[in-house]
Amino acid sequence: MLAERYIAQLEETLESMKEELTAMSRTIWENPEIGHQEYKASWMLMDMLRKNGFQVEEKLEGMDTAFQAVKKSGKPGPVIAFVAEYDALPKIGHACGHNLFCCSAVGAGIALSQLLDELGGEIRVIGSPAEEGTVPNYGTKALLVNQGYFKDVDCAFTAHAEGKTVIERSLAAAMTVEVYFKGVAVHAGGSPEVGRNALTAGMLCINNMNAIRQQNRPGDVVNSIVKEGGLASNTIPDYCHLEFSLRAKTAGNLDCVMKNMENCAKAAALVTGCEYQLEVVKNPMRDTKSNHQLGMVLAEYLDRLDEPYTQADSQNFAWDVGDISYACPVLGSYFKIGPEEIICHTEPFRQSANSEEGYRGMMLAAKGMTVCACEYMVNPQLREKAWEEFRQTRC
Repeated sequence: MLAERYIAQLEETLESMKEELTAMSRTIWENPEIGHQEYKASWMLMDMLRKNGFQVEEKLEGMDTAFQAVKKSGKPGPVIAFVAEYDALPKIGHACGHNLFCCSAVGAGIALSQLLDELGGEIRVIGSPAEEGTVPNYGTKALLVNQGYFKDVDCAFTAHAEGKTVIERSLAAAMTVEVYFKGVAVHAGGSPEVGRNALTAGMLCINNMNAIRQQNRPGDVVNSIVKEGGLASNTIPDYCHLEFSLRAKTAGNLDCVMKNMENCAKAAALVTGCEYQLEVVKNPMRDTKSNHQLGMVLAEYLDRLDEPYTQADSQNFAWDVGDISYACPVLGSYFKIGPEEIICHTEPFRQSANSEEGYRGMMLAAKGMTVCACEYMVNPQLREKAWEEFRQTRC
């Protein structure tokens, strides 16, 4: 590892910040804020970055709690991004551990920035609100990618909580689709032949999607609910509102699922004589694939610490980090914060996010991301290999 000469210094810097990072993480945990309302959390993160020489741009793309903090060396070199998310879940609070790993990102950015005069380049810490799909306009990393915030980034790092450490986790592409049918309401017992049943259209749409499940690819997942389907059983409904959750292993496969969705809605409307409309809810997420070249660097670092880990696995949930992984090489690793059996979005997970093991995972993530980023900055062969893999797998 070419960054060997810097590892001890980076670890020492992060250890000197441990008390402050832990206190900030605990305060965020004690004051959970849902997506786009993370005012206290984002202010604390930005304040710490400002105190360490970063120039902070607030309210990215009109989002009150999104930010970008930048520190430049004045010398040419790679642009490294650390990505933070800090929203909580409604009612249950930080049951996803975002309070921990937003602090990992900030700590990693600050520690590595202290080497900029020697290494050159630029460090960015990008704060992305509303990762959880519980508020409108969630998944804001996709929006930030689309608006060009990662167009000149050489590589990006982020971390998440889990019951075990997983270096490279492949995740699904996902979107939510609202489907609306408009028919003609009449009394169900009087001249029903002149009515057009929007609820029937909705049921046909769902059944059509069910009918073609045999042709789904592995990893294609479709789930639907009826949000509105009529007000009285003696009246033919003139309005039906469905919501579909679509998932697939890749963004390309998800496009195919969406095309099937459109055909099923169109067929249901044709049969019933209803009108239909589809609306994709912001922000659809591409599939997440961590860069294996970067993952091997983290594995080497964890080996030297004798830390157990899984190199790679795959799950069928989605993360808006996937959109970043289509913009530049990304390492989005999961770090152990509690017992292996804990499940995200539960009370035991929330408690683990405010535990000694949780704060240990926070610091391990900060050190691991910093060392990997430093190796990228000093190792031109790693940069070449990471981008070659990116071109082969993401372009």
